[in-house]
Amino acid sequence: MAANHSQGKSTSQEQSIIQKLKSLVRTDAKVYYILWKYAPHLLTDKVLKSFDDLKNYYKTFTTGMTETSCTNWLFEENVQSAVKWLLKRQHQEKMIQLYELYFEKAKEDTNAFKAFTEFSEKFFATEKESELLSILHGVDVEDEE
Repeated sequence: MAANHSQGKSTSQEQSIIQKLKSLVRTDAKVYYILWKYAPHLLTDKVLKSFDDLKNYYKTFTTGMTETSCTNWLFEENVQSAVKWLLKRQHQEKMIQLYELYFEKAKEDTNAFKAFTEFSEKFFATEKESELLSILHGVDVEDEE
């Protein structure tokens, strides 16, 4: 009897990384270049060590696209926004890993518990501060005289 695996739609309510990057830069080549440069582990199981490997694997790269010309994309505002978004996501992942590491160490060591507590306050305060800033961002403050 075959295993019962679900075959439905993804339950994620968030865009995939590739979808998000594509919404920012609009072309597949730019998406794959950004991922190759900053998060190659997200591309494929195949190791793409060189730009030529990338170009040969993803046929969206045209003959005229060189590593130099693609590197020039990094000066485009939309590409910079996409890279910043990706790096921020990676940073959050690393912060979660640190949180878990501190948590495990805190179970055994009082100094680690103190470090975990301090880390937790900062880790979660950033989130609260960002929420507050986004709320305040929409507030129109006029000088009343």
